[in-house]
Amino acid sequence: MTRSEQETRVELIDPMLVTAGWRDALIEREYAHRAGRVRLLGEQPVRDDPQFADYVLRGEPRGPILATIEAKPESHAAGAGMQQALAYATDLGAPFAFSTNGREIVEQDLRTATTRRLTAFPTPAELLTRWQDGRAWRGVEVTNPYGETVPNPLLQPAFSLPGAPSLRYYQERAVSAVLEEILVGHNRTLLSLATGTGKTFIAFNIVHKLLASGYFKRALFIADRITLRDQAYNEFGGLGDRRGVVVNGEVPLQRDVHFAIYQSLYAETASGGRVFEGYPRDYFDLVVIDECHRSGYGDWGAILEHFSGAFHLGMTATPKQDDSIDTYAFFASENLGEDGQPRPIYEYSLGSGIDDGFLATYKVTRVKTSVDEGLVIHDALERGAELIVPEGTTARDTYEMRKFERELVVPDRTRTMCEHLAGFLRTHGALEKTMVFCVTMEHAELVRDEMQRLLGSETGRNLYAARIVSEERDAVPLLEQFQLSDSSEPIVVTTVDLLSTGVNAPSVRNIVFMKPIGSVTMFKQIIGRGSRLDARTNKQFFRIIDYTNATRLFDDWDLPTQPPIQGPLTGALVVAGTVVDAETRDPIAGSAISVRLQGRALAEASTGPNGEFRVEGLPGAVVDVYVTARGYTRRQLRADTTDPGAAELLVELRQPSHADRRIRISGVEVTIAAEVEVELGDGSVLQSSEYLTRARAAVREMVPTNEDLRVTWQSRATRAQLEEFLAGRQITREVLEIVLGRGDVDTFDLLATVAFDAAPMSRDARAAAARPHLMERHPHLPEGFLDSVLDKFRIDGVNEVSTSEVFGVAPFTTKWGGVLGVAQRIGGPENVRALLADIQSTLFATEMDA
Repeated sequence: MTRSEQETRVELIDPMLVTAGWRDALIEREYAHRAGRVRLLGEQPVRDDPQFADYVLRGEPRGPILATIEAKPESHAAGAGMQQALAYATDLGAPFAFSTNGREIVEQDLRTATTRRLTAFPTPAELLTRWQDGRAWRGVEVTNPYGETVPNPLLQPAFSLPGAPSLRYYQERAVSAVLEEILVGHNRTLLSLATGTGKTFIAFNIVHKLLASGYFKRALFIADRITLRDQAYNEFGGLGDRRGVVVNGEVPLQRDVHFAIYQSLYAETASGGRVFEGYPRDYFDLVVIDECHRSGYGDWGAILEHFSGAFHLGMTATPKQDDSIDTYAFFASENLGEDGQPRPIYEYSLGSGIDDGFLATYKVTRVKTSVDEGLVIHDALERGAELIVPEGTTARDTYEMRKFERELVVPDRTRTMCEHLAGFLRTHGALEKTMVFCVTMEHAELVRDEMQRLLGSETGRNLYAARIVSEERDAVPLLEQFQLSDSSEPIVVTTVDLLSTGVNAPSVRNIVFMKPIGSVTMFKQIIGRGSRLDARTNKQFFRIIDYTNATRLFDDWDLPTQPPIQGPLTGALVVAGTVVDAETRDPIAGSAISVRLQGRALAEASTGPNGEFRVEGLPGAVVDVYVTARGYTRRQLRADTTDPGAAELLVELRQPSHADRRIRISGVEVTIAAEVEVELGDGSVLQSSEYLTRARAAVREMVPTNEDLRVTWQSRATRAQLEEFLAGRQITREVLEIVLGRGDVDTFDLLATVAFDAAPMSRDARAAAARPHLMERHPHLPEGFLDSVLDKFRIDGVNEVSTSEVFGVAPFTTKWGGVLGVAQRIGGPENVRALLADIQSTLFATEMDA
């Protein structure tokens, strides 16, 4: 009998590695590659399965990754896992990939694309030597800038504390990429990694390896804000008292790693010079510039020029854009792409972070007001608006939306947006942390006041909303309080751009644009505020509420990989129906109909004179149907083309303004004209059919037949084991209720429907079917007692009646003395357990009596 994969690994592959000299400290088994992408089923986040490399081989403990190994069962061909091994090696930056069945080994050298078959693994020394071949810095030891022979920093272990998270694969690659640039003698380089991916942690490990090896002796970390400087100081905590902060003109010359903001370094000293000039020019070996895209060369140019002999590492969270070309030209000038243009030495996008499951995914809601197309001043005055023109200024005839609040203050529009945002938060969670980006400090203050007025008293929080627009006085403690995941206030913070960069607030669920954005860099920085996962609050996704069409700036950097569409794009199925006015029920002719699958347009049509439409030639799938008509808000709905109901849709469109919803303040009428949940077509939305397929496979993995499921469900112990197994794969009652639209059945029926196509039976029907059998077997129970137990099942399912705790609530406490009283009446705890076991078993014994 041939060995399974696990047996092959333990009995064959592990001994082969030991024979080749690979000790445990150099082997990482089940290397956590990807955490599993988060996708959304409505508002419910669901993770894809995580990915693990079977083996990772390192040159030194916690040192560089040299190779990946993919193991296959003994019965498989040795090279059967090579494709997977190559995928891991490519992501991890490993030069070698191995696939083995424990008997034979296939090796591929990624640098030369050559393969060979082996009967034994290379030794650590052999693989390490081959890894260094052709490198300018080749050697376990290298010469540092001071002429000293020191250990190669690339081979230094990453910093690690017991229980602390280790470097993720992309962080390891970024660290190694920068160190290689230093070792080959370059002067500067650029890292571009999305917000929330740990740029500061990467910088710390770069500094740690350089100092631990003795290759560099001193480093300077520059930020442009005090909060970012302090965050970095804390992140570098592993260096202990080797850290120092430049403050009040004092430079900590006795420390090895200095932290400063540009303003402190550029400040004048009492003697008339600049603070940075107090350092010798050759004092630092490395200068790290955090969020380097934010500061123009005029701000930090003189400082970097002073330290021109140091290696300059720029870090940014944005890809190359028109508004960051100077950053690229300076920091990336020594790393040119095939097109001759400067590029980062390593790049990891927001979309990649979402793909890998290390960053939160997002939903986008775009909202338009009735004045977003612009305000014509003459028309507004005719309708009774009051226009106040300060002396010395002249009003324009018209104002575009991008001029609102900056040139023309429109408090009515702001209040309308705040009313809408308050309603949105009431729907999705009024206590979910929210950042609102505003145009000016005054605009931020008005939004703060409105949000406090609208939701402060409802939530019972005196500091529900706060404005944070500077780092002076009370702004810093307010920001620190907001950043804490478990803080209860403030909930909503308004700002102009202070929070757009570097602020680590993992629990933020909503990013709100009330400020027009023209800069792609600024846009990416802002949405990055929501991209962090937060285990404390179980945050796995965030929302973008866009009142200014800022989300037009999305590009490939921000979007996760679009999964391939499974199956054909055409077929013989139909989506059809009628479009009517939601109030008058009159048909709407000329409505535009667009049918899309995962963001890809399949077909378009328009409604006829009676509001009717018909779209043919569609595949069997759940499609998105978009309906628009002049004078109405856009409507989006989903239809399963395999369901006969998809040919009988009734689409109701609403006009954008209604008298009871209009807001009139200062004479300007502003209403919400449209609210659309944007489908980005990037696979962030998990289709119900895909989730049900996952659920079916997971249930059948544990219980092959419906009868096995029934037997498992009748016992509390085995039921709990199954529920735990399914929960680990995010197959839960709550999600299944949403997908199947059945909140009236027990979890058993949800699982039976999904896995075995069984007809679901409501909890009420199960209770009714079980009652006569239970009454017959337990005739001595007090009158009404059994009905009360079954009522608990009707309310919330079998787990409600699985333990004696059910007798600790009314009516058992008021009628039968609670848990102790029930035990005495029935004849003791053993009889109570037997009764509950019988009830559970009978509820799911059969559907034949229903």
